[in-house]
Amino acid sequence: MFQEDKEKAMKRLREALEKDLVDRGILYLLHRINEMEDYYTTSSCIGRCGLIEFPRGRNPKVHSRWLGKWHHYGDERDLFKALERRSEDFEMLVFVMNSPILHVASRDIPAAKRLLDTAIHSGLKASSIKSITDRRVVVEIVSTYKIDAPVGIDGNILVDEDYLKTLLKVGNTKLKKSRALLHRFYKELESR
Repeated sequence: MFQEDKEKAMKRLREALEKDLVDRGILYLLHRINEMEDYYTTSSCIGRCGLIEFPRGRNPKVHSRWLGKWHHYGDERDLFKALERRSEDFEMLVFVMNSPILHVASRDIPAAKRLLDTAIHSGLKASSIKSITDRRVVVEIVSTYKIDAPVGIDGNILVDEDYLKTLLKVGNTKLKKSRALLHRFYKELESR
């Protein structure tokens, strides 16, 4: 059962790679995990910074929109170009930094615990077991680095350009640190 699921997941990964839907910067880690007998990846993101708009009076899960998001280290030009895309009547604008994230299916609880312990000892301290079923145990690997900073409410920008530049700088720094933790995790897996 686990092996069949892994083969299907590897097929989906190959198809996503062909369509350029996988963050290239995380491939080294995906390959390492997927070559291990007791694991396979189900989803991943190298992390990102961006600006997201939440519309007034509409379901934010469905109707929020990215004004700009960068998996690379964003620059001020990216940020201010995204800000220009805002609606006149938004409910909220939020600067976001999401750390890299991996979801890994494990064969069983002992395998999941080994992976989780390795992630946490590598500094990815927000990692956890997300689900347990008869087929697999899913481990989420993620750092504690994150930013969700409101920068506008009710159609008005609340902060000045210097503060926005500072958010971007801090976001890029946190993104860099969280990616370094992913690399440390990779090194730990390599030493197994």
